[in-house]
Amino acid sequence: MSIYIEKNKKTKQLIQKSFIKILERKSFDSITIGEITKTAKINRGTFYLHFQDKFDLLDQIEQQLFMELGIHLDKLQSNYLPQQTFVKQQEQLASALFGFIEIHAPLLKIFLGNHGRAGFHMRFRDAFSEKVRVNLEQNESFKEVLKVPIEYFLSFITSAFLGLIEQWVENGLDKTPQEMTELYINIISYIQRK
Repeated sequence: MSIYIEKNKKTKQLIQKSFIKILERKSFDSITIGEITKTAKINRGTFYLHFQDKFDLLDQIEQQLFMELGIHLDKLQSNYLPQQTFVKQQEQLASALFGFIEIHAPLLKIFLGNHGRAGFHMRFRDAFSEKVRVNLEQNESFKEVLKVPIEYFLSFITSAFLGLIEQWVENGLDKTPQEMTELYINIISYIQRK
């Protein structure tokens, strides 16, 4: 039984990798199931055992990415201490996020670029925003010091992060995650001084 499950897992990963390889050079809309199966060297039946269509394939890849992002943010939140300052919490959040982005940069470059499916930017922002919301709502000290409605705070933080991520990916990850964290904190500090 476990050999069958392992084989299914490997086949699914092969299909996903083949699909991503095609996405590097072609837009999502122009990709066909035939191209995916040809690249993966499998038949259509095997593809349809794992995915309903190319939209389901892309949805599952995105959901995996968002789940991994959530795990990173959950680990970070579990390390928050009640006496930490807002800046220290933001620094930890930025560090975890930029480390995650560095690992997933090839995929994000495709999804945020012209070859990904429309709306990825919004889906990524919403997944990130919701995870940050859940983690912040568990932090009593944060709720006490927040002086603006949380939806506005989340909109600002997620838009700021997403803008920096897009620029960083577009620049070919020209900075380390630590440098990006410092850049983010410097921007936040500059805004606070104004």
